Amino acid sequence: MTDYQLAALLCSRLSHDLTGPVGAVANGIEMLGDNPDPEMQRQSLELLSFSAAEMSRRLQFYRLAFGAAGGVGATLGLGDARQVALSFFQERKQSLNWPEDDASGVTIPQAGVQLILNMVLLAAEALPRGGTVDLGSILSDGGLRVRVTANGKNAGLHPEYLKALELGVQTGDLDARTVQPYYIALLSDTLSAGLECRVEDSGDVLLVAGIPLP
Repeated sequence: MTDYQLAALLCSRLSHDLTGPVGAVANGIEMLGDNPDPEMQRQSLELLSFSAAEMSRRLQFYRLAFGAAGGVGATLGLGDARQVALSFFQERKQSLNWPEDDASGVTIPQAGVQLILNMVLLAAEALPRGGTVDLGSILSDGGLRVRVTANGKNAGLHPEYLKALELGVQTGDLDARTVQPYYIALLSDTLSAGLECRVEDSGDVLLVAGIPLP
């Protein structure tokens, strides 16, 4: 797969995820202009406020998860990534439990932040009926060991997602959904993070990776 094709698929994924709040903003503006009723005006403003906030949360998360604002070789603080992720999950049916600990003050390669946030995003995908995404990290042997667990009813990942995580899918068969786990696998390879994904006896979906410190 060429860099162009990968970028195109990732852009399709991000565009799909932003369509909802952007469309809601457009609907709210239309409602404001079409109906002078005070109650409808109030509801329209509430819709605009909620949708604009949701769009902002998603853009901030995607900027860190997929963007490279700091340039090649940049490092980022894990605490900043934590705050952006917690904000992203505010209005989702999945909740995020990312405790503030000693690792929150650690600075890691930008690709490491991207890997963690994409692991969190994939864990949420594993909870179509809602649930909790738990993230824990420990410093050991000059690196950061990150463990992300998805716990909820009918937790699981589509087989094509699992194949993509192992780079076992034909690149021509990737689409706007399976490109995200494929991207996770590429990030893991870049960092030599040794990404693991498995289903526990409890039914939880577990993602584990080791991220080197700069």
